[in-house]
Amino acid sequence: MTCLKHMHHNISYMKNTCKVGVQRVHIIDGTLGGALLLELFTRDGVGTMVASDVYEGTRSARAADLPGIRRVIQPLEESGALIRRTNEELLKQLDSFMVVERDGSIIACAALIPFFDNNCGEVASIAVSPECRGQGQGDKLLDFIEKKASLLRLEKLFLLTTRAADWFVRRGFTECSIESIPAERRKQINLSRGSKYYMKKLQMEEGGISINKIASGSR
Repeated sequence: MTCLKHMHHNISYMKNTCKVGVQRVHIIDGTLGGALLLELFTRDGVGTMVASDVYEGTRSARAADLPGIRRVIQPLEESGALIRRTNEELLKQLDSFMVVERDGSIIACAALIPFFDNNCGEVASIAVSPECRGQGQGDKLLDFIEKKASLLRLEKLFLLTTRAADWFVRRGFTECSIESIPAERRKQINLSRGSKYYMKKLQMEEGGISINKIASGSR
């Protein structure tokens, strides 16, 4: 209990320090060799940080994010999980992308491609940096996509995948036939990849949620 009280006191002190204008306050274990250098000069650090600025957030992509998106998706392109695209192709689709940014670096990305005539959207190019996998970044992106799709009044999401079917099934997608995919998209499918098709019905959002809102937080 004493340790919890001590931690609560420290966190309260850190929050108050941020309120008077300090952007970031850190707690570091002094018994760990090199802790100060690791905390200050590595992206994720080794201590606890409270920040008044944005440390990590999910947002719509911008042109300046293109190199970061390329870096995140490149390993999946090389493994064959994603179709290779040129920078020009990515730039044309940039308005469909969203990213997770951590301390100025893009660590995950995904795309939502609307098909308004069919009241549905395609989930594409979900990718997370290898060093950030297992931290729930994919779930953050999918949640962001679903909220954005609902705000666009889309009723369903669909996707094509060759390897990650189980992950999507655990998140409410069910396998569907190729005929369920919009005809416009079917014309573009490379059948030789052997993709499977999945779909999820959405619940419409109420109350005007802002999809570009990024909340400050702690690490």
